[in-house]
Amino acid sequence: MSSWDASLLTFVDSCSVGDFGTAAQAVLAMVEILNAAPAHYAPLISPRAGADRIAELLAADAPLCAAMELVGPLCGVLLSRSAGGTASGMVKIIDEVDEGNFFAEDPAIALLGAYGTALVAVIARMDGNGRLTP
Repeated sequence: MSSWDASLLTFVDSCSVGDFGTAAQAVLAMVEILNAAPAHYAPLISPRAGADRIAELLAADAPLCAAMELVGPLCGVLLSRSAGGTASGMVKIIDEVDEGNFFAEDPAIALLGAYGTALVAVIARMDGNGRLTP
């Protein structure tokens, strides 16, 4: 497992135990992780919003919109919230069999946790050059 893969797993763990004080902090942490991704993972994480757009959305107090734009248009997304307030996120990376599901108190964190989970599942099936293994 590469250090980048480990950082993605740590991010998902942090989402699950509530290590982020705000959804904006989770968004910024995911931005850092995606920016450091090895080049062969680019097809999984592109296209996505750039740093200026994310900063604009966070300044407008729109972390859920920022999370949606980080996930990007190549993923299927389902987000819901229970009457009790818990959010559920699901992300399916297009053309991949694996999807990520995640529950959190904040919908942006649920979405980012689901995206991280989906990425971990797909990456686990890749060889060292970014090709999916059968």
